[in-house]
Amino acid sequence: MTSARRLARGSAAFMFGLASTVLLIGLWGRALVVDTDQLAESLDPMARSATVVDRFASWLVTELGTVGLDPVTAEAAADHVLESPGVSKALSGVLAEIVKAAASPDPVGSTVDVAEVFAPAVPDITASLIEVGVPVTEQQVASAVTELDPLVVRQPQGQTLIGPDSTVVSKLGTAVTLAVMAMLIAGWSYVAVSLDRRKALRSLFTRFAFGALSFAVLLRIGSWILDPGGGRAPVAETLGQLAASKWLLPFGMGMAAAAGAFVFWVFRRRQVKPVAESRSRPEVSTPPPG
Repeated sequence: MTSARRLARGSAAFMFGLASTVLLIGLWGRALVVDTDQLAESLDPMARSATVVDRFASWLVTELGTVGLDPVTAEAAADHVLESPGVSKALSGVLAEIVKAAASPDPVGSTVDVAEVFAPAVPDITASLIEVGVPVTEQQVASAVTELDPLVVRQPQGQTLIGPDSTVVSKLGTAVTLAVMAMLIAGWSYVAVSLDRRKALRSLFTRFAFGALSFAVLLRIGSWILDPGGGRAPVAETLGQLAASKWLLPFGMGMAAAAGAFVFWVFRRRQVKPVAESRSRPEVSTPPPG
């Protein structure tokens, strides 16, 4: 093989690997953004984050101040309320509704009715406040909850942030299309400059299989690295769940490519069969003396 052919072959292999990486990332990201249910589940730990909890606690402290509690007592009561299972469920429900609202293609925009989400938690909030000595009734808590302002997630005529109709999915789809085209061109070039085209095809399948399987393994390992304690930090746990989401997609693609490489290997072995040679030299008949 000449140096020019080797250079062309190496360049085509590099471009094929680069395009396959873009394809895997684009497909994984697109699958994650489209599946809003999985995305909401992955974001569930954020309900325990300081950003979300502090906002609810600040509102509760303000409401308790209106009934005559001093700030110190109100903060202690708010901390106790946050330990209620009903409140934790309501905070998770708010995040789930935010994800749905962000994926809504409604041209008038989308909001989250926080009061409606927190309505089922009113009995738990009331019971928690009574436990710390705050003299409130369920009607008073329900009245305070109904005054919660809705969260505006998308302005009217605003772009959809996530979901199948979002601009993110559109951009990722464009990246996937370009990656497939680049893979086809690079793969064809790689095979064209190779002396053994069947072996070259098997090599491309093997390269893609190793790349896809490595990407799937990295997602699983990355998920553990981000949250080795299994729920110690809400943000780390959320990132870990996002990293592990849809890892079976690159894994399945890698296994399919590996199966293709195996088929080419078996086909090549059947086409090229070794010829058995006898180790004994043939007998040569000696003519009788004349």
